[in-house]
Amino acid sequence: MAGHEFRLEQVLKFRKEVEKLHQLELAAARQQHDSANERLRNEKDAMEVLQREFSQRQLDGIDAKELQLYGDFTMRKAQEIQAIRNSLPALEQVVHERRDALMAAAKDKKALEVFKEKKMRDLRMVQMNRERAFLDELSIQGRGGQR
Repeated sequence: MAGHEFRLEQVLKFRKEVEKLHQLELAAARQQHDSANERLRNEKDAMEVLQREFSQRQLDGIDAKELQLYGDFTMRKAQEIQAIRNSLPALEQVVHERRDALMAAAKDKKALEVFKEKKMRDLRMVQMNRERAFLDELSIQGRGGQR
């Protein structure tokens, strides 16, 4: 049995590598999605700080130039927040696609592993039957010589 190798071993190795690649791609997609969520939280926090600061400045008195700066900055922050929100569905879709690809690759690899194990089990059974037949033959020959 030592001389018998699974003929599709290279295919199995390739499928394992494909699965690893899909795992890495999924991890990268999740990282991008998590990063976008973190940026969104940070931008929202910055917007809240800006709003509080603006409210305080209004109470203290604000000139038209500063009012314009706060307005422009608030508008830019709102646009950034909206851009991040708009990017999230696409990032979620990429994560979903990567997860599906990983599941398909894992399924392909598992099918080949099951096939390999079945073939190896069959090979062991054939080998055991040959050994049993050989031992039976030796036993019969041994008895035949004693008579």
